[in-house]
Amino acid sequence: MPSYRYNNQTHHVHLTHNADGSLTATVDDQTYTLHVESTSDGGLLLDWGDGRAIAHIAKEGDQRYVHINGQSYLLTVPQPRRKQSSSDSDLTAQMPSQVVDVLVAVDDMVKSGQTLMILEAMKMEIRVNAPTDGRIKQILVHKGDIVERGQRLVEFVTADKQE
Repeated sequence: MPSYRYNNQTHHVHLTHNADGSLTATVDDQTYTLHVESTSDGGLLLDWGDGRAIAHIAKEGDQRYVHINGQSYLLTVPQPRRKQSSSDSDLTAQMPSQVVDVLVAVDDMVKSGQTLMILEAMKMEIRVNAPTDGRIKQILVHKGDIVERGQRLVEFVTADKQE
């Protein structure tokens, strides 16, 4: 069953195609029956009996950008836990974007999952979170900067490598 992370919580999603053309969507322990139609602009019209929404979805690597009725959501596919390596100490931009806010300073101690900065791309907010506990070693961008995919944003030292 596929899983997605949103707001530091993992949600399990399962879709089943029904004989009548509808979908049964189970999100965690909630089940919905959806009728789905494509829109002329590449979106999806979702109809679930007492509600209706238009969704646009973009995929980049392990990230899913979802825009539904004026609200934007960034979902990520959780990765299995792995041992941190020295290359994990740099966080990079996942797509071209603008730095909206930097929420930490050099030498700040951070916790795993803590938001370090906020980027904006395609009118969607992207939170850059610490992958593990540690200390901010260097901040390589400033509020207002335009960054490219793969550009280094923050360097930090993981908690297990603190001196």
